Amino acid sequence: MKNNIKALLSRAPETGSRSERIKLHHYAVEIVSLLSCIVFLLAAKPQQGEAKTAAEVFQDISGSVVVVQNYDSSNKLQSMGSGIILPSGNVATNCHVIDKAGRLAIIYQKKEYPAKALYTDRFRDVCALTVSGLQASQLTLGNTNQLKVGTKVYAIGAPQGLELTFSDGIISGLRVVDKGNYIQSTAPISLGSSGGGLFDENSRLIGLPTYFFKQGQQLNFALPVEWVVDLPNRQSVESKVNATDIEWTYQVTALEEKQDWGGMVQLCQKWTRQLPTSSNAWGYLGVAYLQKGDLTMAIEAYQAAVLIRPEYSQYWADLGAAYGREGQKARKIEAYKKAVRLNNDYALGWVNLANACVQNGEYEQAVAAYLEVLRITPGDAVSWYNMGHAYRDAGQFSKAVEAYRKAASLSPANAQYLIKLGQAYGMAGQDAQQIEAYRKAIVVNPAYVDAWLYLGVAYNKSKMEIQEREAYLKALAIDPDHNAVLFNLGQNYLEHGNRQKGMEVYSRLKELNQDLAQQFYNNFSKLMFLKTAQR
Repeated sequence: MKNNIKALLSRAPETGSRSERIKLHHYAVEIVSLLSCIVFLLAAKPQQGEAKTAAEVFQDISGSVVVVQNYDSSNKLQSMGSGIILPSGNVATNCHVIDKAGRLAIIYQKKEYPAKALYTDRFRDVCALTVSGLQASQLTLGNTNQLKVGTKVYAIGAPQGLELTFSDGIISGLRVVDKGNYIQSTAPISLGSSGGGLFDENSRLIGLPTYFFKQGQQLNFALPVEWVVDLPNRQSVESKVNATDIEWTYQVTALEEKQDWGGMVQLCQKWTRQLPTSSNAWGYLGVAYLQKGDLTMAIEAYQAAVLIRPEYSQYWADLGAAYGREGQKARKIEAYKKAVRLNNDYALGWVNLANACVQNGEYEQAVAAYLEVLRITPGDAVSWYNMGHAYRDAGQFSKAVEAYRKAASLSPANAQYLIKLGQAYGMAGQDAQQIEAYRKAIVVNPAYVDAWLYLGVAYNKSKMEIQEREAYLKALAIDPDHNAVLFNLGQNYLEHGNRQKGMEVYSRLKELNQDLAQQFYNNFSKLMFLKTAQR
């Protein structure tokens, strides 16, 4: 006998699509050369092998850390920071480390080397220094698009001028930005750590620590290594931006880091009045209004930004996010389409377009958009998972199975991916594979109550009475008050003639959920009526 709850469980509701994330900085200029693409692809190629110990990582990376000394025009030391020796022999650091320098010096293994700026990108706060007499490092560059929240990372730098200060932590957040991901981690950093290195478990450089919140030592951030690789392409940025615009940007980003949205609105309003043709001013104003929840004003600000700079895809994506928050679905989709037409390799733009299409019931278009996402980031488990949703909602269950299977293979410790794979197998009529997927989910997380519930439903479908009941009992051992498990266990008892056990479940349901108890009672009455009529 089938019931509404079992039907619903065979296709569980989604927990929500990916959040439409707002880019941290709205000043990037799209300048791409073939040479830099080749360099990046070589640098970003994932390395194989097990994670190294902290001691092994330190041994690999410690020879790449330097102290950057900033002297004023009177040759007085005014600040110190950290730097990383790159495989090119240049030193990467933050622009604010060398700001207003009359002279720069690199301290490496107690020796001083003269340095000067080679490439500077003040908007991204990253630069490269050329250093006479310094040997190139043997570092391997990583890829922030392959990172996952929870992964172990190591920070190394020279806080307060102390060389080789080493700390560890995990990635606690990833914020998508142009070409990579801004990294939030729990690896402690302090004043002077800016410009040092953030490394993964295989000693690959993945970012440069750039700031932390004094009120929360767990809020430590690093800019992506992709921005270091992209520096040669960005060489001309400084000459194209008004110096006054740069000073406004410094002030605004400081407020953004503190999440002072009201203060950011006020400052950006002053900025737009002083420089009304600055797309950055209007873009940042849009961010501040959006974060405050003032959607009408956010849309107006972004519209001004795209009017001034219509070729910049990020502004169109942000405008799409604002339209979406206000419920303007058609305009949201059009804005995202504009963003990806301007930058075909803009992964987040494609993600947002795909999610918008799903929300609008345009599943075939969502599939097409996710194919573009996976063209750009083929190793992203989340994108494969979302692709599975799109295929499923489009009724292409076999393809949904393949997408979920790929997600599960890329992230084998994620039980939810296996649950969705099991559901897709069920929709595709592959009952044995469905059961196996649920079993694997339980191996990954034995305390996952819903995995036991789904397994029980799958056993019911395959008419495996004893296994079904055992699965429900396992679930109740973890959560004795789980309504759906109790309902299904009671149904199992009734369907197989155990009236007493069924009524015990009914009594328990009456205490927990009156509506569900009433549905159970109605099903019980039908079963009893049918059996009486058959006598």
